[in-house]
Amino acid sequence: MKRFLKMPGSFSAGSLAIQSAIATALFLSLGAGNADAQRSLGIDVSYVQGSNVNWSAVRGAGISFAWAKADEGVTISDPDFVVNENNGKTAGVYMGAYHFAHPEDNAPGSEASHFWGIANPYIKADGKTFMPMLDMETFDGLVGASTYSIWANDWCSDIVSDAAGVHVVVKPVIYVSACNACDFNTSVNQWNNDIANYNGESPQTGGPWSACNNCDVWGGSSWDVWQYSDTGSVSGVPGAVDLDVCGVTLSSFVATGNTLLTNRKGMARTSDGKGYWIVASDGGVFSFGDANFYGSMGGKTISAPVVAIAARPQGDGYWLTGSDGGVYAFGNAPFDGSLPGLNVHVSNIVGIASTADGGGYWLVGADGGIYSFGDAPFNGSLPGLNIHVSNVVGMAPTTGNGYWLVGSDGGIYSFDANFYGSMGGKTLSAPVSGMSARPQSDGYWLTGQDGAIYAFGNAGYDGGMNGHSLAAPIVGVESTADGAGYWLVGGDGGIFSFGDAGFYGGANW
Repeated sequence: MKRFLKMPGSFSAGSLAIQSAIATALFLSLGAGNADAQRSLGIDVSYVQGSNVNWSAVRGAGISFAWAKADEGVTISDPDFVVNENNGKTAGVYMGAYHFAHPEDNAPGSEASHFWGIANPYIKADGKTFMPMLDMETFDGLVGASTYSIWANDWCSDIVSDAAGVHVVVKPVIYVSACNACDFNTSVNQWNNDIANYNGESPQTGGPWSACNNCDVWGGSSWDVWQYSDTGSVSGVPGAVDLDVCGVTLSSFVATGNTLLTNRKGMARTSDGKGYWIVASDGGVFSFGDANFYGSMGGKTISAPVVAIAARPQGDGYWLTGSDGGVYAFGNAPFDGSLPGLNVHVSNIVGIASTADGGGYWLVGADGGIYSFGDAPFNGSLPGLNIHVSNVVGMAPTTGNGYWLVGSDGGIYSFDANFYGSMGGKTLSAPVSGMSARPQSDGYWLTGQDGAIYAFGNAGYDGGMNGHSLAAPIVGVESTADGAGYWLVGGDGGIFSFGDAGFYGGANW
């Protein structure tokens, strides 16, 4: 693609040239009118080809998809990216954007941010956008990750989350030569791949694993896209160009729209209250204000839907939990275990809460069962008290590592925590969906699905959303850092601020 590729050691420079020529001849024999051609053909372009690519001619030559270089590292932008993207899509070519990585110089988050800043206007659910690609060719050191797999996974995860924020679903592609794939492990097989090997085989019947097949971390000699030549000749493209062939259904590589606008499950604030995170059921995390993005499960395979998020009190990390008790830790939030890891099989976890020092966490089930991890003490649970309920919807911790549980009927259950009152046995305008405690542990709020607020102890009442039209039910409430206000979050990611709670944006675009 690009600069260099570590190809099989038995290839000489002369044999590579011959094989590229053969591949080019094979490609040219497969024009748009060849009914026997089953695999879709593509190219990669950059500033090397210049700004005068005739994309109509390219499409007429049988090219269905292309990647245009967007950037490199954290400082370089390709001057021809925009014109290639616009003109390619106009001509009917599926267009993707690619990023040339320098893991030896920069952290994955920095490079993902640079790429997104350039490519994001062209990553759309427009039916014309090919999956974004990470071009991995330099393996000379690492910054911000301990392995190349972690570096690539973090970059791809960031792009998935960025795209989800604008309602686009992507599954990034990792470009690597067949032999350089040995620098990865199987954790990268969650992403699509583009494997480079210029072996002279037919793009319609061959494949990239003719050498270094021991490096196939995707398994089974599988591949999604194969770059089979870097010296191709295509009508409309000045000079030589990289040639690709897609081995899977072309539509599976086209970005789609995210219609999950009512799958937001909760929020957590930063330590200073000047930002917050919102989590969705697919594990996507959205950051606002001064909330740093530490990662997410968006775009990854998860064992069960995510139901809640909890931040470390220091604001330097967070946990997500799934309905099966699976825990996903990001930033400085430690992973201290999960229910699947203990072979405890549940399907009704509804919440997670951090301990006071951020060294552990509790999970709570819909039956009021409590599961403690790290330095989280077990102070009791509803099953342990022979209280049989199935409607617990959340919990809130105290500064002394006690906790409250709340039911959908507004009932409060206290464990090493002061009881300040509840709505149990009272008439509610809608079921309770969550609770939050003041940081001083001297009061708490409950919220209903209609946005009604019920305040107890020293928790002040600053208003609610009941009586207002909502696009989606309220799914949670979160205290400000000083306990003088609160936020409500809707199932669509809408944020409603009360008291001294600042509004920093919502995930309901």
